[in-house]
Amino acid sequence: MKNHSMLSEIWRRFKKNKQALVGLIVLILFVLIAIFADQIAPYGYDDQDASRAMIAPCAEHIFGTDNLGRDQLSRLIYGSRYSLAIGFLAVGISVITGGILGVLAAYYPKLDNIIMRCMDLFMAIPQMLLAMCIVTALGSSLFNLMLAVGLSSTPKFARVVRAAVMSTREQEFVEAARAIGARPIYFQPYRTPFTAHFFNLGSRQSRRPSPTTLSA
Repeated sequence: MKNHSMLSEIWRRFKKNKQALVGLIVLILFVLIAIFADQIAPYGYDDQDASRAMIAPCAEHIFGTDNLGRDQLSRLIYGSRYSLAIGFLAVGISVITGGILGVLAAYYPKLDNIIMRCMDLFMAIPQMLLAMCIVTALGSSLFNLMLAVGLSSTPKFARVVRAAVMSTREQEFVEAARAIGARPIYFQPYRTPFTAHFFNLGSRQSRRPSPTTLSA
């Protein structure tokens, strides 16, 4: 019987979801547009022509122009760079912080109640409002915006990881690992039983986590 890695198994299941494939194609398209924005955009993002301000969409300016005569389509293409950067880094922060908190909560019962009650408290606050409060406290900057969006999404990842780890630690292969004296936490890249949970949650918010395997 041919052995399949965890990543190949995830990809096999992912291909069966047509909507997920369409989303992946759209995401790749946006990434390519952001990378080659200089070649794709018909004008520079700050090129101004006051004589053509606020014109309606036409052949020369497909999305029209703004009050300063800047081409809206070009600015939209260049803006995709910031949108993707914020999305990927924010989700990366959520995955790292949520993953660590979820694992700690699952493995240490004394910390479980403290961590999860804090996560419940954060989830009781609307995510956008929480992000705005964090930005206000830290100051307005692009990095603080990424950090605020990432931290406001952390509770979702923490709960998913906690549930997955608690389910995995009771499986037979973990019991077998305990029997042969395995360490409480064992990291092995690309062999995590809950990578799929990370991947599915992260794909909805445009992000991908670092996989981890635990043998408790």
